[in-house]
Amino acid sequence: MMRFKKATALFLAAALLSTAMAPFAMAASRKKVGKIYLTVDTDIRVGNSGGVVDVTATGDNADLYYIDAVEVTNEEVDNWRSSSAPEVEIILGVNDEEEYYFSNTSSSSFKLTLDSSIKSRFDKLEFVSAKRDDDNATLILKIRLIFDKDKYNDSAIAPSGLEWSSSLPGTGTWGDVPSAKYFQIQLFKGGEALSDILSSYNTSYDFTSLITEAGSYTFKVRSVKSGNNVKSNWATSGRLTVKAENITAGGLILSSNEGASSDSPNEDGSWQKAADNVRWWWRNPDGSYPVSSWKAIGGQWYYFDAEGYMATGWIELNGLHYYLDPATGAMYANTRTPDNYWVNESGAWVPGM
Repeated sequence: MMRFKKATALFLAAALLSTAMAPFAMAASRKKVGKIYLTVDTDIRVGNSGGVVDVTATGDNADLYYIDAVEVTNEEVDNWRSSSAPEVEIILGVNDEEEYYFSNTSSSSFKLTLDSSIKSRFDKLEFVSAKRDDDNATLILKIRLIFDKDKYNDSAIAPSGLEWSSSLPGTGTWGDVPSAKYFQIQLFKGGEALSDILSSYNTSYDFTSLITEAGSYTFKVRSVKSGNNVKSNWATSGRLTVKAENITAGGLILSSNEGASSDSPNEDGSWQKAADNVRWWWRNPDGSYPVSSWKAIGGQWYYFDAEGYMATGWIELNGLHYYLDPATGAMYANTRTPDNYWVNESGAWVPGM
């Protein structure tokens, strides 16, 4: 009888021990994900604000885990600088928590690679830290994107030759800068800024819609360097004095700069503001206006819709896409649009470029 009780007790103890060790046995059976291979791409550029980071798993074990979230944790308020490093948090998770787990958080556990498209802008990816969570089913990785300082140390060249056009009233012009991607412009009246910072991919800007009253006007221009978006110092134009009799109800200068007190109208027509005080249309000398057609005005191409109003942004015509400046309506040509699409010399979008 005593032996039976003893045997029973031993059996129960063994059963309880086996049950207690089951989780440990299960944990021991999980396999390591192994080394993490990640390729990083981003549209972050010096001189720009914000930006998005894309991360792709590239190793042979990429099917064992997924990228749950990617976040830039120190996004700049204004613009990125060559001396600052974007910091990125990447959260990874295993696809099967019962089969696999993240085993290590040292820098040697990761292979971090810059995408080929950004190697010209960044020098390297820097490991910051890594930690595990959720019973090692989640891994939180922090990295830095280090800008190529040698590339960004050179400065941009400021435009020269700023002047008010004598043939295109209210239009500011300046000399070209071969290294410039585009130019930023700002209009001033009596020394005070009259506009936000505007953009132009050409060496001129039509300010007529902003000149709505008599006064003394100047404009400033700076170049934005191609490749790294470094901005030059501002250059300032001479003064344009406008008299009240040279302003139309729509706010447009009617005379040349030389004869600012003259009443002679633009012989080729004039811009007119719509009744909604937002849209614009072009009045031909005979009082007619272009409809569903292109028109060259002041060396720029504009498109007027079925109602005769100036179009802006992306438009599609006969299967082709064109981009028109949201502020001025001028067609972009032989350059990249603000959303990074290439348009050819005719203004048409070229897919794949």
